[in-house]
Amino acid sequence: MSEIVAPQGPQQPQQPAGPPEPGQPRTWDIVATTVELILLALAGMVSSFAGLMLVMASDSCGTGTTECSTGVILLGVGLAVIAPWVALLAMGTWAVVRLVRRKLAWWVPLLAVPLWALVFALGVAVTFAGVS
Repeated sequence: MSEIVAPQGPQQPQQPAGPPEPGQPRTWDIVATTVELILLALAGMVSSFAGLMLVMASDSCGTGTTECSTGVILLGVGLAVIAPWVALLAMGTWAVVRLVRRKLAWWVPLLAVPLWALVFALGVAVTFAGVS
């Protein structure tokens, strides 16, 4: 006669071979990223206002001593005004995607600052190139 052997303890299901699941969400990372994005949005409002003040570069236009290109000035002011929002949109989207994928994202909004400064500086340079 054959013997029937009962299994010892509960059976563990076999795990499929593949990449490990992402880690648990880190509350501190979510909070830090959210605070940084909010601060960037507030600073963006201030920076956009400063960009609008570049219009004053055209004050000397039409006095006979200064030739100006209003189209170039307008382009430069537009770049300076929109710079923080382009940086915030790009880096904010990237940060949210990283958070959803449960990867560290606190450092991503910080990358918006140099991008923002670069586009803003380009706007200032274009504005002053329009005033000659």
